[in-house]
Amino acid sequence: MTSTQKEGETSQKREGTGLSIGTRKPKIREPSTFDGDRDNLRGWLAQLSVYFEILGWEEEHDDDKIKYTTCLLRGDAMKWYTSYAEKVQAKNWTTWEEYQNELRQQFGPVNARDEARAKMRKLKQGQSSMTDYWNDFRLIASTAQMDGATMSEFLIAGMKKELQQAWILAELDQDDVEAIALWAIKKEARMETLKYNKNSGEESTKIDKPVRNQNGTFKNNTTYEPMDLDATNRGPRLNIPRNEYQRRMTQGLCLRCGKTRHRIQNCNEGKRGIAQLQRWSP
Repeated sequence: MTSTQKEGETSQKREGTGLSIGTRKPKIREPSTFDGDRDNLRGWLAQLSVYFEILGWEEEHDDDKIKYTTCLLRGDAMKWYTSYAEKVQAKNWTTWEEYQNELRQQFGPVNARDEARAKMRKLKQGQSSMTDYWNDFRLIASTAQMDGATMSEFLIAGMKKELQQAWILAELDQDDVEAIALWAIKKEARMETLKYNKNSGEESTKIDKPVRNQNGTFKNNTTYEPMDLDATNRGPRLNIPRNEYQRRMTQGLCLRCGKTRHRIQNCNEGKRGIAQLQRWSP
């Protein structure tokens, strides 16, 4: 094959994938398996739809779609297919759409509308963000077959208390459930910003606030024992210069005699002075 032929073949491949020259095709993550869980069927089929579209199987390729999907069956779903694989039971499908309908009949909701409405009644925002709550709500509501006003009532009833109170205070006359959800998402974002700014301000105040002693001097940041802190307030009565007082405090020396290995409350110099006064007193 000549270089010209190779370039032509490469160009055709690029055109087939819809990618421009120099663009690398992204790595495609394959869909997950399916074990027969009714709550997961809808999302799983949506994964397959996107995956087949990326592969270029959006149209036709029914046989390929069915075979690939069958390879992802696990658990109860595989038990269901086993009788077909063993040809004990005849297959009821020939197209991809018929195969999906068979899966929905076997593993989909028995009564989609009533089950969706029951889920909507129980659905609460809780500790989730309003965005996550709205995504869950919208997915369930798509099969609940409710009018807009009723869905709006269910949405507001499941919000956090603070958002419900904000909605009441706003006095908004709105029945469009999507508009209410968008309002709540923006409101929650503003409320979180205010909380963050408030907490940041409080922390800054605590850090920057100077701490003083009773005599008006600033306290040293070094941690000392309780008796040393009490001695700080008696500093002027020790009859020593201020710089000497600070040196003894910083080095952990006795504030009375300036020696190590004991504190002022255990200083023998003080005890000797008291004893001498008692000895020579009349």
